[in-house]
Amino acid sequence: MPYGPVAGEGTADASARDDAHRSGCALLGDAAVLIWNDVAPEGRDAFYAWHDNEHMPERLALPGFRRGRRFANRGHSPEWLTMYEAIDVGALVSPEYIARLNAPTPATVATLKHFRSTSRAVCRVARSVGESTGGHVLAMRLTIDASRSDAMCRYLEDDAFPRAMRRTGILACHLFASDTSASYVNTAESGTRSFDVPAWVVLCEASTAAAAGQARDDIGGTAFARLGVDVRSDCAVYALEICRLSQHG
Repeated sequence: MPYGPVAGEGTADASARDDAHRSGCALLGDAAVLIWNDVAPEGRDAFYAWHDNEHMPERLALPGFRRGRRFANRGHSPEWLTMYEAIDVGALVSPEYIARLNAPTPATVATLKHFRSTSRAVCRVARSVGESTGGHVLAMRLTIDASRSDAMCRYLEDDAFPRAMRRTGILACHLFASDTSASYVNTAESGTRSFDVPAWVVLCEASTAAAAGQARDDIGGTAFARLGVDVRSDCAVYALEICRLSQHG
């Protein structure tokens, strides 16, 4: 049974497959939008005002969106990581969401002009272990040849994630597989900036920054080299800035 990444598979099939590979309840759904970005210095104040007070409430008013979290790492590029958890990938390509993306507010258009170093991926949850969220998260964007992706997923599921979870301070580990067709939907908002789509993402949630940093060795290291996994050099630990739940409960 393959793990992904996928291009436009049916939501019901994806959810059924993912349920077999998940345990715990740290995440509030089977899909997520993950966004990394910098902001030009002159746009920082506008970014916080927009993201805190307009963008996150707007997204979490949409059907199927369950929680939004933004993390930051001062002095690192990209500085911010935003995560929107959703019930499934279908919610992330729904008519309501696409309509919102095709009608960006004036503040959205103005703020996105300041975005730099942007990655954005619509993902399904390929594997998630742990029952708690953390104030710190290790974020690793991965690439691997498609012929070896199943071996990587088995290694993470059977070896790396259990080892990381034994480390004090590690609360949850997640593997996300990008949905390429959903990530590259052409909308008015996506046309305002350039971005790349990471194929795979590992997030490790932790109660301390030190534990999150140490989890990188638990997960990667020589095993990733042996499997042919490439970890982007901008892998980093981010600290939680804001968490907001869906208005739909």
